[in-house]
This record gives sequence, structure tokens and C-alpha cells, in this order.
Amino acid sequence: MTDIRPAVVLLVRHADVYNPRRVFYGRLPGFRLSDLGWKQADFLAEHLASEPIRAFYTSPMLRARQTAAVLARRHRGVAIHRIMGLQEVRTSWMGVPDHELPLFVNLYEPPRDPGDETIAQLAERVSQTLLRIARKHPGQVVCCVSHGDPISSACSLFRGLAPELVSIRGQYSAQQCSVTRLTFTPPSEQPVLEYRDVIAELAPELKARR
Repeated sequence: MTDIRPAVVLLVRHADVYNPRRVFYGRLPGFRLSDLGWKQADFLAEHLASEPIRAFYTSPMLRARQTAAVLARRHRGVAIHRIMGLQEVRTSWMGVPDHELPLFVNLYEPPRDPGDETIAQLAERVSQTLLRIARKHPGQVVCCVSHGDPISSACSLFRGLAPELVSIRGQYSAQQCSVTRLTFTPPSEQPVLEYRDVIAELAPELKARR
């Protein structure tokens, strides 16, 4: 018999990153949380402390793993799993200075390199990963830590938006330490979404100044 209890996925964007050279780091290794990022993650951990989280899943990137580790401190004994499906976007723009990126941080249109992920491919990868995690945890709450565009693209797909840049920027762009609550109720694979920019709403003094 199919378990029809809803699964809740708390989809978190990692905290602020130490990036003194101001480059698009993407999948480049070694980019850790900044001092501000540690404070943001700690604030979010307190915010989520009462959530009955049963598992953590994180992108393998250092900044995501560090964020997940801070969140998990408030949930003793809960395992943290690294999962490639939550990985940052695959793009040849890695290492390019921020001021050389196309307007509106357009990494996608047109593709810079044949191996770059499109928004549609990114959305499909991350949404399918989240669906698999939800199926694994019926009736439970889990937390997934990922990156801005992976989160925004998957959520745009769940919202039924076209795989275009406008669908993942502006009001649909996941901010640092934001939480998107995805409630999956079988047999539907279309979750109910609730987005909160926790830092902006509850701790604006911790908002990164760009």
C-alpha cells in the first residue's frame, strides 16, 4: 500500500560566501562561508531549531556543507548526506569576474559553451532530486541545502513557469539562507510552495550588502 503522508522538504540556499576577488565561483572548490555567512547560518539554525528534521541533504560544495553543518547542530544525531543532484549549475562562466558577467547575471542565453547546463536541464535535475528525496521520507521533514539558481530553477518548474531567465531572477530568485518549504502529498508530484527570505524578514542587519 502506498504511503500517502505528505513529505516536507525545507530547501535552503547556503549562506554568504568569502569571495574577495569577486568572481563567479560556481563549482570551483574551496569557497567557504564568510564571517557574515557564519552569522546568517547560525541565525537560520535557530529559526529552524523547532522543525522536526529527520535528515539533511547537501550539495557537495564547501559553502553548502558548512551551512548544513551549522543547521544540523540544532538536531543532534541527524545525518547529513551529500548529494550531487543539489550541486551548483554546470557552467563555463566559473572564475569570470562579476563585472564581466552578462547583464542580469545571465549564464544561459545564449549558451557560452556546449557543455553548459540550460535552465531547463538544471530545473529537471534538481526537481527530480527533490522528488526522490520526498519519496524516501513520507510523513517526515527533511532539509536540503543547495544554491541560488538550482533552487530557483526547480521552484520555477514546480510553479509551472517557462524555463527562461525571467523565471529565476527577481521575485523568483532564492536569497542567502532563504527557505522554500515544499510539501509533497502523494500521488501528486506538484508540491505546495512557501518561500521565506528569512534573513531579510527577521534579521535584516545580516543581509549582505553588495
